[in-house]
Amino acid sequence: MNGRKDNLANRRQAILQRLTEFSKPSWVWEDQMPASFDRIIQCAPDVFANNLNRLPHEFAHSLAGNKLFELSMLVDLAEKVATRANPHLPGGDVYFNKGLIEAGEKPLRPDMPRTAAVDLIRRIDSEEAWIILKHVEREAGYRDVLENCIRDILELSKSQLLRKIKWFEAILFITSPNRVTEYHLDREVSWILQLQGDKEIHVFDRADKDIVPDDELETYWTADNRAARYKPEYESRAFVYQMRPGSGVHIPINSPHWLRNKNNISVTLNVNFQFHDRYWANLYRANYYLRRAGIEPYPPGIHPVSDGFKSAAFTAMQRVKQAVKGRPHIPAEAREQNRRIAAMTGAL
Repeated sequence: MNGRKDNLANRRQAILQRLTEFSKPSWVWEDQMPASFDRIIQCAPDVFANNLNRLPHEFAHSLAGNKLFELSMLVDLAEKVATRANPHLPGGDVYFNKGLIEAGEKPLRPDMPRTAAVDLIRRIDSEEAWIILKHVEREAGYRDVLENCIRDILELSKSQLLRKIKWFEAILFITSPNRVTEYHLDREVSWILQLQGDKEIHVFDRADKDIVPDDELETYWTADNRAARYKPEYESRAFVYQMRPGSGVHIPINSPHWLRNKNNISVTLNVNFQFHDRYWANLYRANYYLRRAGIEPYPPGIHPVSDGFKSAAFTAMQRVKQAVKGRPHIPAEAREQNRRIAAMTGAL
C-alpha cells in the first residue's frame, strides 16, 4: 500500500512540475508552431503528443465566433438531430436534463419528448438546462468541422491511432447560466472546445485509485454508465481549468470530471473518438466478471501479457454473442466517415 501511495505521490509531483513548466499556455508558444499554421486545434506538438490520452492539458482552437454555433443555428440543428429517422444511438441522439445540481448529484431527465430540446435551446437563458446534441457531424457543415479537427488531432499525435479507432464523434453541449454538469466518466478520448461563454472544468488523474478505484471503473464499463462516485474529500486534487471562447481542454479516457458554468449561456463542442472494445472496454469487462467470481484481477497495464489474454478471450466471447444476436448497430455514416478521415490523413 505504501508503495502505491509513493508512486501516486511521485506521479502527482511530476504532473505539478509539468504544469509549472507549462504555466504559459501551450497555444502561445509560437516558436514551436509552423510558420503557416492553419489548424483548428492549436497546441505545442510535444505537449500534445506526450499527454495524449494520458494527462489533461489545455490547447487553443479557432472556432470561437463560427456562425455554425450561434444559438439560432443550434435551434435548427437540434430539430434535425431530434427527428432523425436513423439515429446513431438506438435511444436517439438528443439528451437533456433540467434543474440546478452540485457535482455529486445525479440529475433526472424530465418526462418530455426529445424534440423538446428545440424549445429548451430557445429559452436556455432561464431553463436551468443541460442539452446534448450527439453526432452532429452527420449534418451539413458540422461534418467538415469534425473531420478537420480529427485531422489535426491525428497529425499532432505523432502515432498510428486510426486502426484502433471504432468511430469519431462531435457532440454539442448547450448549458444554462450557473449550471453544474455532474461528475462523470467518458468512454471517449475527448477534446473540449469552448465556443460561447465561460466555464470551469475540474479533471482528476485517472491513476489516483483513491479517486478512481478499479471496481468502480469495471462497473462503469460493464454495467452502469453512472457508476462514477464523486468524493468531495479529494476535490483539492483536481486540475481546474478556466475555459473561455477559443480555449480547450483534453480529457483522457477514465479521467473523471465535472463542470461549472459561469453566469452566462455556454456552448461547448466535444470532438472525440472511441477505441475498438478490445483495447479498453473488454479489459475492464473481463475484470468485472473475474471480481464477481471471487478473483482479484490485475488492473489493465500492470501485466501486458495477462491483459492480452483477457482481452482476446472476452473479445472472442463477444463476437460469438454478436453472431447469435446480431452485431451492434454501427451506422453506414460512421463507417464512411472513417474511410474519409483515413484518406485525408494518408492512412489509406
